Amino acid sequence: MPPAAWAGPRPSQEGGSIQSSVLHTQAPPGDDSVPGEENIPIEEAPAAEEPAEPVEEEPYVRVIDPAAPMVALTFDDGPGKRTGELLDALEEHRAHATFFEVGRNVAQYPQPLVRMDELGCEIASHSNAHRDLSKMKKRTMLAELDAADQAFISAIGRAPTLVRPPYGAVNSTVKYASGRTMVTWTVDTEDWRSQDAQTVVDYVQSLPNLDGEIILMHSTYKSTAQAVAVLVPWLQEQGYQLVTVTELLAYYYGELPQPDHFYGYTYFANHGRTDAPIELPSMYLPEEEPEAPPATPPRSTRKKRGES
Repeated sequence: MPPAAWAGPRPSQEGGSIQSSVLHTQAPPGDDSVPGEENIPIEEAPAAEEPAEPVEEEPYVRVIDPAAPMVALTFDDGPGKRTGELLDALEEHRAHATFFEVGRNVAQYPQPLVRMDELGCEIASHSNAHRDLSKMKKRTMLAELDAADQAFISAIGRAPTLVRPPYGAVNSTVKYASGRTMVTWTVDTEDWRSQDAQTVVDYVQSLPNLDGEIILMHSTYKSTAQAVAVLVPWLQEQGYQLVTVTELLAYYYGELPQPDHFYGYTYFANHGRTDAPIELPSMYLPEEEPEAPPATPPRSTRKKRGES
């Protein structure tokens, strides 16, 4: 980098030489000073200050306010190449979501599930091969779900208890005889249809109230990852807590997911915010023993949406 140009007046030039702007004087005999300079006493440099000890940040403890608005983002059909982008957006904003994953994809991409666990997201099943469970005999349906469970066990050491049936297709066997909790959604972004980030963002932002809703998206589209990068901070700015499906059921609807139960649009349309939320143990404090949750409150204590 060249030296900065001198901004002051230039010394005059005479006879082709530059006159010095410093007047040199002859030092008297015995004087060891440097001509043209005053004798300035040398001061000792101050002792270097010890570096301040780094301030330890307090560990982040996530707290869910049962009285504040909350919404559950859910993603189907992964894991895949775009899952990491979704997790990046969630991690950046300390947000959480539920991933309904396909067993055969889990076998191919197990690593994202480990990160989901570390971030506190919920891992759920979307069958093994994304086949319509409602068209299967019970034995075949159970074999399909069991095969998915094995992929999850290989990836993270446990099988999920929540299942979203492919296409949302159910019958009485799927609803009540799988030994698992079946969950669908309340808001469908149809991101698979548009595959356009702005269309998804515009649709979600156009909805007047997302409190207590379960939003369906898919983790296989770049456009969805782009939309989520916008929607996550926007939802938080609107005051929404981004929670998992199980957290939404516990804190908003006042019950824990039960096996052989179906939580679909009718259930969510007929139930509102509970007066008796169930507090779940914080996954950020694993050393604490979680307290047993209270019994599910009677349905009469819950208000339907729109009631004050």
